[in-house]
Amino acid sequence: MEHFFEDSGAVKHSFIEDCHCIGQLLYWHKYGADCIQVRQHKQLRWLLINEILQSVVEKSRPSRLLFPHLQYLAMLWQPLTPPKAILELGLGGGAIRNYLQHTYPDSQLMSVEKNPNIIHCYKRFFGGDHASNLRCFDAEAVLDQQQTYDWIILDLFSQLDAPLFLYKHRFYEKLRSALAKNGYLFINFLSGHESQLKQLEHLLITTFGKIPSIEKIPGYANNIVVIRK
Repeated sequence: MEHFFEDSGAVKHSFIEDCHCIGQLLYWHKYGADCIQVRQHKQLRWLLINEILQSVVEKSRPSRLLFPHLQYLAMLWQPLTPPKAILELGLGGGAIRNYLQHTYPDSQLMSVEKNPNIIHCYKRFFGGDHASNLRCFDAEAVLDQQQTYDWIILDLFSQLDAPLFLYKHRFYEKLRSALAKNGYLFINFLSGHESQLKQLEHLLITTFGKIPSIEKIPGYANNIVVIRK
């Protein structure tokens, strides 16, 4: 299994490209236009939607982050004051959720996922024992509940054709309202074209009145976008 990893501990790009056809198929489900798979090779288990890798978890250490963009996020989080309340929008295989529960056990974490089949996969295959703070809900509706969070982690850009509401000013107004004073918004943004990133940057500038930090993850479509209220 060692040949799947870089020296940094992240999975190699070659694994990401081939993961839809290697390992053992544990789960397959057709949901509308989406096809969900869970595959496994030795200690690695991963989730795909339409053959695009969403999450990969090491079964013996489910809190270990194996994607370069998640390792970068953890590097940003480590020097910050531990948050009292965290909202995660988008679950995947729960890699972020597992890391946050392990690293910040005293924080109140709420994970929100709209697709019940993704939640089922997380509970069954990805260490989702502590599921009382996991909701099958629409992201926009959760933001209307007038609860505030120190950190909001937006990870809904799972494919390059993201839902349209992610490019609407109203959605980012809701995100800003749901942040506590001096709270942070972290976005894992998959950009198929530079114009999409510019559009997101403009939305954040007009909503928050400041320029976000944007870090392109070398060799990947991921951009980590951070802005503070």
